[in-house]
Amino acid sequence: MLKKITAVLVAVLMCVVAVGCSSDNSDVPDGMQLSSLEGEPFKLYVPESWTVNTASGISCAYYSALDKSMVTARYFTHENANITLDEYVTEHTVDCSETLELFNLVSNNPAILGGSDAKELIYTAKYDGKDYTFRQIITMHDGDFVLLTFYCPTEFYEDNTSQFDSIVSVFVLCDKGDGSGDYVTDKKTPEGMKIASADNLEYRLYVPASWVCDSDSGKSEAHYPEAGKPNIAVTSYSPDEDMTAAQYFEACEKEYKQTLPGYELLSTSERTVGGKAAVSYTYRATYGETNVKLMQTVLVYSDLVYSITYTALEDRFDAHTDDVNKILDSFIFR
Repeated sequence: MLKKITAVLVAVLMCVVAVGCSSDNSDVPDGMQLSSLEGEPFKLYVPESWTVNTASGISCAYYSALDKSMVTARYFTHENANITLDEYVTEHTVDCSETLELFNLVSNNPAILGGSDAKELIYTAKYDGKDYTFRQIITMHDGDFVLLTFYCPTEFYEDNTSQFDSIVSVFVLCDKGDGSGDYVTDKKTPEGMKIASADNLEYRLYVPASWVCDSDSGKSEAHYPEAGKPNIAVTSYSPDEDMTAAQYFEACEKEYKQTLPGYELLSTSERTVGGKAAVSYTYRATYGETNVKLMQTVLVYSDLVYSITYTALEDRFDAHTDDVNKILDSFIFR
């Protein structure tokens, strides 16, 4: 039975890193292929000679494993709704200078992306032990910032940048949908939240209204509508004998070390969830070249062990921890 529970958690991980792309190919330009995930506010098309890599959890593709030329498209919703494109680009440039080794900004010029005004940055940095050149176009679209990035070893940049031109020329900005899902509440629903668990369960899982869920699905889960789909899910386990949260996770960890590539426990912290003592275990794993971070909160109630697991791409994990803390603080037994 425990293996079934850990299999569920592994499946949740796969949901984050292997979201399928849209099957609608009716508008694909000649000689191109779709390389973006479903629910993105854009359509990324790349030449048919490129390899689509949406299984990484990101809308991306690469030209060849030999020269490691890659294109990615991502979007972000900034916490400051009034920030301008120029302000965001300045902020983003500072972030790059602080996180990339030997960062050097070559140029910052006006551009067009998907028919909208944009900024194009060209910069160099040491990446993966090699000299890389990055060409990045940034625009605003429906309240989000969309970033289209091409990068490759500097020695191959001039030979391959024309291919990026062809990708830019067919890049499409579109509606990502409202992502609202259903909106079910009860008298105890905290303000700004909704129910993400079935009515016949012994607990209530409340999530922020901006998260996507289906309370009639029979599953206690929800996700945030962005690239990688950060998600939270509840599972329960009935042990043959009394088991503490620590004992349960110790058993889980044995499975994770065998089934989660790159598993590494990062931290543990005690908290209270649903009026019960709980422990949150934060760890990371990998899927291909994608780093994923998880926080599994374990508690015992009425002879059952409950796991409330938050999963996200590692670079977006911290962006949603405030929401996750609200979810854990509002979790109740009925």
